[in-house]
This record gives sequence, C-alpha cells and structure tokens, in this order.
Amino acid sequence: MDNQTEKKKCSSKKHSNIDAIAYCQKCKLYLCNKCQNYHSELFESHEIINLNNPNEVFLDTCNENNHTAKLEFYCKDHNTLCCVACISKLKDEGYGQHSDCDVCHIKNIKDEKRNKLKENINNLEELYKQIEKSINELKIINEEINKNKEELKLKVQTIFTKIRNVLNEKEDKLLLDIDNEYNNKYIKGSIIKENIKLPNKIKKSIDKAKMIEKKWNEYNLSSLINDCIIIENDINEINNINDKSNINIKIEFNIKEEQINNLIDTIKNFGYIIAIDDNDKIENKNPIYTLTNHTDFVLCLCILNDGRLVSGSSDKSIIIYNKNTYKPDLIIKGHKESVYCIIQLSTGELVSCSQDYTIKIYNIKGLKYEVIQTLNNHTNTVYKIIELQNKVLTSCSFDESIIFYKRENKEFKKDYQIETNGPCYSIIQTKDNEICYSERNNKAICFYELLEGKIKEKIPNINKCNGYAERFIMIREDLLLIPGENQLSIINTNEYKLTRIIDVPNTNYIYGVCLLNKNMLLTGDKSKIIRQWKIDGDNLTLISKIEQAHDKDINVLLNMGNGLIASGSDDYTIKIWKMLN
Repeated sequence: MDNQTEKKKCSSKKHSNIDAIAYCQKCKLYLCNKCQNYHSELFESHEIINLNNPNEVFLDTCNENNHTAKLEFYCKDHNTLCCVACISKLKDEGYGQHSDCDVCHIKNIKDEKRNKLKENINNLEELYKQIEKSINELKIINEEINKNKEELKLKVQTIFTKIRNVLNEKEDKLLLDIDNEYNNKYIKGSIIKENIKLPNKIKKSIDKAKMIEKKWNEYNLSSLINDCIIIENDINEINNINDKSNINIKIEFNIKEEQINNLIDTIKNFGYIIAIDDNDKIENKNPIYTLTNHTDFVLCLCILNDGRLVSGSSDKSIIIYNKNTYKPDLIIKGHKESVYCIIQLSTGELVSCSQDYTIKIYNIKGLKYEVIQTLNNHTNTVYKIIELQNKVLTSCSFDESIIFYKRENKEFKKDYQIETNGPCYSIIQTKDNEICYSERNNKAICFYELLEGKIKEKIPNINKCNGYAERFIMIREDLLLIPGENQLSIINTNEYKLTRIIDVPNTNYIYGVCLLNKNMLLTGDKSKIIRQWKIDGDNLTLISKIEQAHDKDINVLLNMGNGLIASGSDDYTIKIWKMLN
C-alpha cells in the first residue's frame, strides 16, 4: 500500500496547500505542523499517527488509486489488505488490482493471524535472547581484541625500546672512543707549552755553540767535548718535542655508505603487522585422500583442464586420476626412467620429460591416450619443461643445455639451444621475452633475454641452492621465489636484486612450493613438513604447518583449485588436503 505514504495536504481549508505531518484517527483529519500543535492541546487523548514514520502510518481506508472504501479484505497472494474496489472484476480506471488473487474477508484470517502473531512473539523473544547473548559475546570478544591490541602495541614498544637502547649505547661508546683517540693521538696542552719555548731554547743553543766554536783553543779539551755533548742533547730534545707536534694521524668514523643504507633499509623493513584469516588456513591436519598407486618416489604433479590430477614418478609411470573418486583413469608407461615433470599445453596435449633423456607428447581423450611425438634432442636427464607465452616448448637438462622447440605442421621441431654453466634443474618465464634458469657449476640464477639472445643478469650463490633449485615460482609480477637449503630467497625481477632471505631452519632442503593465491603459498621439504606462508610485500610470514605430512621427503606441491592442495613424496604417496575457504 505504498500510496498510503504519499504526501497529504492539511485538512484545514486555511492550510490546504501545506503538507500534513500527522493524522488523527478519531477525527479523521490530516494535520500540518501548526494544526497538530493546536489539536494536541485540545485533544490530548486522541491517537495521532506520525506521517513521517512509514511504520506508524496505517489508515483503515484504502488509498490504492484513491479508493475510499474500508480495508476489509486480505490478499493471500500479496500478503496485503485491500478494499472492495481492489477485488472488483472491473479492471479499468484503477479497479480490480487483486481480482484474480486468492482473497478472503479479514474476519476469516483473524485467528490465523493471531496464532501467527503468538508464534512471532515467541520467535522475537527467542531472537531477543540470542541477540542479547551475541551482544554479550561481542563485548567479551571486543574486550579481548582491545587487550590483544594493547599487548601487541606493548610488544612493539618493548622491541623498539631495546633497539633504541642498543643504538644509544653504541652512540655513547663511539663518542667516548672519539675523545680517547683524540686524547691519545693528538697534541696535549703540555706539548704546546713546550713548543712555545722551543725558539728561545734553540737560540740559546746556537749562541752557546758559536761561543764554544769561537773559543775552541782557549778551553780545556774535556770541557769543550762536554759542552758539545750538551748541545747535541739539546738538539735531540728539541727534535723530540718538534716530532710530537707534527703527528699526522687522521681519525675517522669507519663506516661505508652502503652499510648505512643497508641498516636504514633493515630498520624500515623491520617487522610488520599482518592480519591472518583462519579461513585461509589448512582445514585440518589430516588429508581427505591418500593415493597409493605409485611404487616409487612421486616427483611431479599437474592438473588437467578437465580437473583431473596427473602424477609422475620414479616408477617410470604417469597416472591420471578420476576427479571424483581419485582412482586411476589412465596409467601411462611410456618412459624408461623416472618422470621429472608434467605439463599440459595450451592446445590440450600432455607433455612429460624424463631421466631417459626424452620428452614425450600425448593426446589424452577421456580414458585413452596416444603418444603423438617423442623428442630426443637432450643427451642427459631432462628435468623441467615449460610452455612460453609465444607457445614455444622449452626444456632444461643435466646435459648443460636449454632447448627451444617450435611447432611446425603439428609437430615440435628444435629451433635453437643455449648452453648453461653446468646442469640446469629449473626454468621459468619471468617476463614476455625473458626466462630465468639455474646453473649448477657457478651456483647462479641467470636471467636470459630471448630477443637479444644473451644473459641479461646473473646472480651467484643464491640461497645456498648450490645450483640445485628445482622449483621456481613467481609470487608476484616482479618477485621470484627460489627454494633452497634451509632458506627461501626472493628476487626482484625488475631490479635483478636479492631483496629477502627467509630462514627456514631444520628443513635441510625445500623442494615443493606452490602459490595458493596472491597472499598465500605453501612449501614442502625434507623435514616432511608442509608450511603455509602469508605473502606480505617482499616478505613471508609462517602462519600454519602440518607436521609429519608425509613419512619421507615432500617433493612437490600443487594447487588443484577449489580449495584443494596435493602433495607428492618419497613415501610413494600423494595426499590431498582441504583448505577452509
């Protein structure tokens, strides 16, 4: 009955052009502000409805299209009151809006509505109790939050107070060292006084020496020799005083500009505040599935476009699993040695590489597969394959080479290769025309410009990886994460600069790493632990972990989508974990 809330004019003829703000149910009059004041003084007992509050506005006459009849009917279809004009079969000039509805007289629903009212009263009373309980709980939570906030502030203040104390102590010590060094190395007041006397002392010695020399033959020889010795001693004494006044020592504050900048950067990046949402954590410490189909190490995982999980193993097989039951749909035994990497091309084909020196390309159709090509260009283990943005297939190998393949007439042909300084274990595309790869011999991470055909930048001795880094991952458009021995390194790929090293003690070596979303990643390692990290800028914060996730080394982690994570291990198993969100 929206029209009931339309602006009404005052019923007084004098104020008929003024909007009414109230309605007297007893007098059946609309009242403007002035009339309402008079009316309230005269008729205090009359019930006044505030027209500015829609919840209070109810008139017992229908106002639908200016109907004037009383509201004596109820439309069940629209849960609203209506008048005789509303249910009229005449559907013209604003009549009959509810003529085709299920309508009854209001007397017929009186008991039903009263019973419903009693039910709603009970519901409201229960809701009131729940709201009161929730408010009390919220108050407790708010008190706890405020308490935690103050504790966190106190913790930060305590830490920075310690740092300031150390800095102040260091400053005081350096200032004291300056005083001591100047006092020990430079001229003292007594030396200055002695130097002031030097000219007179020298003049007396000269006069005495000239007199002795002039009367050399007139004095006793021993007396002359003694006078000569005295003059020689005077000269030595004068030279000694003069030497003290000519000390040329420079005292400096021995610190390099680079050290100052590094210290400032460390302070700027020291500590940060993060909010950790429990919905982003691994749901529980138990996997929802454990797959035991392989008979040797699980080395690689990938997810197909149709949602099926694929695994490769040291048992030389590739398994494709049913996405509902996780039982094998297909077992592919095309390689003669361990399968190190599996990917699906943008065109749908599955590609694998192996310790048997080959790369195999498969056509997968439902429960069937076909090997459509085998590439034999490498002369040793092929560790990694990727598809570049320009659809070029790229592989790296223990044979110290990276090979690029172009597709010609539905088959891949070797286009060219680059040599690496030692075996190459990993490769990733970091920019449109740039790849990054590892070199074992010089323990370096190299950035290679594809268009120019040359190494753009080389960063040696990254992260104790010793050139063995197997899993690179871009955690941001300009940040590359490299796992290593007890450490994770982050490189800014725009500046080609190591920006952060995160220590992960007692992991021995970190093999598995996968990105959950732009804020979260997982790592797996030889300590059999899956660790969950929050990404904050160029830093990582450990927020959760699963102890003893596997019985042996964790080799690979995969984000399967839909909140599912897969892990593969040297214990021959694949485990699937559920995230909260």
